[in-house]
Amino acid sequence: MRATVWLFTALTVMAVTGCGNSKENTDGEEEMTRQDYSVESNVVKAERLELRTFHKQLVCNGRVEASEKSRLSFLANGTVDRISVREGERVQKGQILASLEKTQLKEQFESAKLAYEKARINLADRLLDYGYALSDTASMPADVKRTIYINTGFSDSEMAFRRAQRDWENSDLKAPFSGKVASITGKAHESAGAFCTLIADQTLDVNFSVLETEYKFVHVGQTIRVSPFIDSETTLTGKVTSINPMVDQNGQIQVKARVSNNGKLLDGMNVRIMIENDVPNQMVVSKSAVLIRDNKEVLFKYVDGRSVWTYVNVLMSNTTEHVVEANTERGAELNPGDMVIVSGNLNLGDNTAVELAE
Repeated sequence: MRATVWLFTALTVMAVTGCGNSKENTDGEEEMTRQDYSVESNVVKAERLELRTFHKQLVCNGRVEASEKSRLSFLANGTVDRISVREGERVQKGQILASLEKTQLKEQFESAKLAYEKARINLADRLLDYGYALSDTASMPADVKRTIYINTGFSDSEMAFRRAQRDWENSDLKAPFSGKVASITGKAHESAGAFCTLIADQTLDVNFSVLETEYKFVHVGQTIRVSPFIDSETTLTGKVTSINPMVDQNGQIQVKARVSNNGKLLDGMNVRIMIENDVPNQMVVSKSAVLIRDNKEVLFKYVDGRSVWTYVNVLMSNTTEHVVEANTERGAELNPGDMVIVSGNLNLGDNTAVELAE
C-alpha cells in the first residue's frame, strides 16, 4: 500500500513539472510570433501636383555625316616621296599632307620654261614680219594671231609650260580645308593617285526621318538633342536645317539638322535624336508615380496620412514624365494642389497608412 502511494505521488509531481514547462514554451512562441508579424511603416515620397509646361518628345534614329568631306588625290603624275600625316590627325587648311618626288618634276618644269621662252622669241620675230609687236597681240585680228601662234609653235610650248608649272606646284598635296585625315590609301614609293579622305568634323549634319503623321511636330530652326548609341550619356545640341517636302514610299519625311561636334561623334555614326515641343498648362507627374493595377493606370494621392487609389489616363509621355488626367469613368478625381506619391508606392493599396519621408 505504501509503495502504491509513493508511485502516485511521484507521477503527480512529474505531471505538474511538465505542465509548467509547457506554459513557458507557449509564452515564448507567442512572443516570437508577435515579433515576426511586427508591421513596418510605409515610408513614401510625394510631390505637389501643379499645372506646368510639358516637354513633349519625339525620339527617332539617324546618322551623322561630315558637313564637308572630300576624297583627295594628287593632281600631278609622279611617285609618292613622303607622307606627312596619319589617319585621325587634325590638319589645318593649306597644310602639306604628302609630297611627290620632285627632282623629275623640277627638270620637266625648267625644260618647259626654256622651250616656252624660246617660242616667245620666235613669236616676236614672226610678228615683226607682219608689222606687229608683242604688245600688239591684243588688237590683232583673231585669225592672223592664231595662224602665227600655231606656225611658231608658241601655242604648244605655252600649254606644255603651263602643264609643267601646274605639276610642279601640285607636287605637294595640301589640305583644301581644316579637318581630320581618314582612309589613307596612298603609299610611299608608289605612283601618285588617290591619297586620303579629309573630313571637316567640327560641324556635322544629322540625317533622320519622321513619319508623315509627325510632320507638324518638326520645323526648320527647331532645337534637337543628339546622343550616340554607344554613349547615351553624351548629348549634343543642334538645329533642324532642312525638311524634304516629299513623303517617301514608306510614309516618311527626310529631315536634316546640324550639330557642333565635341569630338565624340564620328562621320557615319548612328545616333538617337530627340525633338521637344513645349505644351503649356498640363498636369505633369514623374513616371514613377503611375502604376498599372487591374490593367488600368493608377496613382496614389497622399491624404491625411493615407494613400488614395486614383485611376488616371496618361495623355502624353517623355523619358521622365507623364501628362495625366483623372479617369472620370472610374469615378476618379485629380486636381492641381493634390499630393501625389512618387516613391514607395509599389506595394500600396487603397487607404493604406503611409508616412512621408523627410
